[in-house]
Amino acid sequence: MKQIKITDQVNSLEFDFFDNAGGTILRSYEGFEYATVRNVIEDISGKGGATYITSKFGRRLISWSGDLVSDDVFTLRRSLMAVLRQQGTMKLIKFTTYDDLELQCEAEIIRVVNPYTHKIHSFLIEAMAPDWRFFSQEEFETVVDDGFAEIADNDGNEETDPTFKINGPGTSFIVTNNETGKSFTIERTLEVDDYIEVNVKERTVILNGTTSIFSNFDGDFIALEPGENEIEFDAVDGAGATSLSVFFRNAYNGI
Repeated sequence: MKQIKITDQVNSLEFDFFDNAGGTILRSYEGFEYATVRNVIEDISGKGGATYITSKFGRRLISWSGDLVSDDVFTLRRSLMAVLRQQGTMKLIKFTTYDDLELQCEAEIIRVVNPYTHKIHSFLIEAMAPDWRFFSQEEFETVVDDGFAEIADNDGNEETDPTFKINGPGTSFIVTNNETGKSFTIERTLEVDDYIEVNVKERTVILNGTTSIFSNFDGDFIALEPGENEIEFDAVDGAGATSLSVFFRNAYNGI
């Protein structure tokens, strides 16, 4: 890795690990190559036998190690420990690979080894991510006008969970991923400046940022497959300002 940045999302403290720069040396990494797969046997009620499922992904364990070696190594060590101190909170971990792929994940720090020594301070950090995927640091947006279709290009190698934002006015909105055939409909009247956000990962349908209108939603929570996804948007009684914004990050199973 060229760089690993860890951010405590509670107090916004940050620490940067560089490959032999800034007083830090990165040496080894585990869990970044490919996600762990849990092989599961499920005994389904009413069936004569069990079903063997091989594609259930569990949480992702990642770790990295190295040394703190600056002239002011004790200050550097205290800065690192301050970011890591609040265990049980989710950290945002951003990393840049040697081929300049900029990825991130959210994870909980579960183990820190950083013994107190005189000069060189070696460290080992282990973190557990609830999602097996890594995501691009950059968030992309595809805008689809009423009655049209546009391409949302997930440049990763795993499906990703977008957020769909429907901008009013209009009534009875239909969103379709023509690549997968999955779609959803929302029966709701929106005035100018009203909007609905469908968060696929969280499985929420929110009006104007505050009110759940899940009962107005019917259909699929649409993921974006790797590659090009043609997203079609139609609204009844739409107007010039009626549109759909698709926000997403590219998703990867490893580097």
